[in-house]
Amino acid sequence: MSPNQKKALAAFVLFLSVNHVAFGCSRWVERLGGDSLESTLAGGGAWSVLMTVGVTLIALFDFRDDRQPPRQGGPVAPETPGQ
Repeated sequence: MSPNQKKALAAFVLFLSVNHVAFGCSRWVERLGGDSLESTLAGGGAWSVLMTVGVTLIALFDFRDDRQPPRQGGPVAPETPGQ
């Protein structure tokens, strides 16, 4: 995979994970007795903090190209001793 594909996949997984956790935080505050504004603020706050940390970590990580470059030229003949 190319480095850009790896970054896109990491961002997609981050987005799905953060949405799941933020929704869970929102539901948790609601179950603890908070009103709709408090649960929305909890979910939004969790989402913004986790996305900021996640995007920062993705940006700092060095994605390398794991594709093999094409070989140049044909096969190399072995050298024979004495020539």
